[in-house]
Order: sequence, then C-alpha cells, then structure tokens
Amino acid sequence: MEKELIAGIIFMVVGIFFFFNNKNISKGAYKFYRVIYTEKNLKIMFRITGIILFIGGIILIFFK
Repeated sequence: MEKELIAGIIFMVVGIFFFFNNKNISKGAYKFYRVIYTEKNLKIMFRITGIILFIGGIILIFFK
C-alpha cells in the first residue's frame, strides 16, 4: 500500500509539473529537437503527458 501511495504521489507531482510548466519545457526542448518537432506540437505533447501522469497517480492512490 505504501509503495503505491508514494508512486502515485510522485506521478501526480510530475504530472502537475508537466501540465503547468509545458511552455518552459517546450521552449527548451524545441531548441534541441527543432528539426523533428514544432513548438506547438511539444506544448500539446507535454500537456497530454502531464494529464496521463496525473491520472496514473490518482489511479495508483485510490484504486490499488
């Protein structure tokens, strides 16, 4: 139970970080991957990643 709770909290924190900090992350990543990815697509990808991690954290906390 404690392992799932800790993992869930970590997923939630990382998910919130990705969700709210997506503009800063996308600007830094855009410079590195500017040939492959566009800045607009990276904002969307990081927002989706944040949502998936946050939902995964909730699932681990409440449904295990």
